[in-house]
Amino acid sequence: MRLVLIHPNYHSGGAEIAGNWPPAWVAYLAGPLKAAGYTDIHFIDAMTHDIGEDELFARIQALKPDIVGATAITPSIYRAERALELAKKAAPDAITVLGGVHATFMFKQVLSEAPHIDAIVRGEGEEVFLDFVRAVEDGRWLKDRKKIKGIAYTDQTEIVATPAAPTVKDLDGIVPDWSILDWEKYIYIRSTRGWPFPASRGDARLPVLSVRNGNSGATIVSVTRKRWSTRSRIWWKIMASVSSSWQTKSPPSTNGNSPNSARS
Repeated sequence: MRLVLIHPNYHSGGAEIAGNWPPAWVAYLAGPLKAAGYTDIHFIDAMTHDIGEDELFARIQALKPDIVGATAITPSIYRAERALELAKKAAPDAITVLGGVHATFMFKQVLSEAPHIDAIVRGEGEEVFLDFVRAVEDGRWLKDRKKIKGIAYTDQTEIVATPAAPTVKDLDGIVPDWSILDWEKYIYIRSTRGWPFPASRGDARLPVLSVRNGNSGATIVSVTRKRWSTRSRIWWKIMASVSSSWQTKSPPSTNGNSPNSARS
């Protein structure tokens, strides 16, 4: 079972002023998949590497995947739909699947305008996508897909949404596979103005990152953690993992009373 996961080649300009952010979603999907025995996973970060359609088509065609997945926020939805359209042409027998916040809430529109997408993963994808992959591998995708919670698909002319899957209860049980990312390509460029939050560990308003410049960009050196929702706890897990991966030098001293301490 070979899987290809694609981060669409979407560029807005504004957000990228700060650099390239690692697409954590793929690490969080790959971790449970590999733990379940699915190790033949290939990630194409078309956004960071600015991969054009011809190259994307050729790479998918060469990989001969069984499943091709992508993600999308609202601004990148048409790039994601196009990526999966190319995937369907490059690997006609592959099952195409889309996840992400836009697909979760707008699955009817997505499936209506993109018939080349075989399935939508709705909500948190770690457990739902694993169930989906198992169904494809076992040959149960067409006959048993109504039993897979948290997906949507088109059955002839009808768009079907299965009951929502429960949220992930054991966040600590999800171990992301950070090795799937090429970390040398992800660099956050520190801004010298506009940082609104202090780096004090006593401030619980938001997860606060202290950053400093290193030889290859900025290094995350500390994260503030207090009481957050389930989604925020996922953010904490991501940032804690990134921090441990990037922290190679001792952190600079910070003054928790200064609103500019994160920029020191």
